Amino acid sequence: MKKYAHQVFIGLLFLVGSAAALGIAIRNFDYYTLPMEERPFHPRYDELKPSGIESHGYGIIGSTMIIVGVAMYSSRKRIRALRQVGQIRYFLEFHIFLCLVGPLLVLYHTTFKFGGLVAVSFWSMTAVVASGLVGRYLYVQIPKGIQGNELDVRELEESTIRLQKQLETEYGLDEIDIKKIDAIASPKNQKELSLFSLLFFFIVGDLTLRRRIHKIVRHLHSHSVDPSMIHTVAMVAKERIKLLRRIQFLEQLKYYFHYWHVVHLPFSIIMFLILLVHVGVAVAFGYTWIF
Repeated sequence: MKKYAHQVFIGLLFLVGSAAALGIAIRNFDYYTLPMEERPFHPRYDELKPSGIESHGYGIIGSTMIIVGVAMYSSRKRIRALRQVGQIRYFLEFHIFLCLVGPLLVLYHTTFKFGGLVAVSFWSMTAVVASGLVGRYLYVQIPKGIQGNELDVRELEESTIRLQKQLETEYGLDEIDIKKIDAIASPKNQKELSLFSLLFFFIVGDLTLRRRIHKIVRHLHSHSVDPSMIHTVAMVAKERIKLLRRIQFLEQLKYYFHYWHVVHLPFSIIMFLILLVHVGVAVAFGYTWIF
């Protein structure tokens, strides 16, 4: 998938997910904001109660999306015959879409009323979603090649050397300029960071990178760098900063990503077990939706 097509793909997923979430919230806002004891008097109560045709449908569609998302991504990752079917990151992105929108539909199914087994299932689902977002962020920080394979430190260092030579020879940056760029890639306390410190460093670094690059650009304006090349220099500098940052913490990123399953997998299993029990009980009591 080309870069533009990939951006369109991600944009469509975002639009569909956002439209579904906002559309349902706006449509049923007056019901969801009512106190529990007043809901039975709402004109659409029979449709919107958890066993009602609309809310029940959200639960079934949402649960199906979660099951499909997990089954699709797990199959692509673990079944050898499927390893050549598309790039794993596209499967991961679609898995994330299904497993974000699916739980949201399940949340609408509950009509924000939690208790008993449903509460355990909901908080397990919340833990799965939250840990999935953290895992995705860690996964993105681990550098990969065109085919999605992880790069080692040697390959990354070769890339940073190439970028340094490009900055020096093509754009005329000196050693001091390079050091200013490289300083952005390192935390003040460079020792091994905890998971939360590592996430904080990377997230804050991503959020402030544009501002820091802008300061370097202003510095370059006062030097001999051709103004027409400033934007290109900034892009190369940004790429070098990200590479240096990932080289420095590559092993820690891999370590935390490996043990991320300790949280994500158990809560996923609990969520699915409770889902099966919930569906079994619902069918046993005759809540079969439109079937």
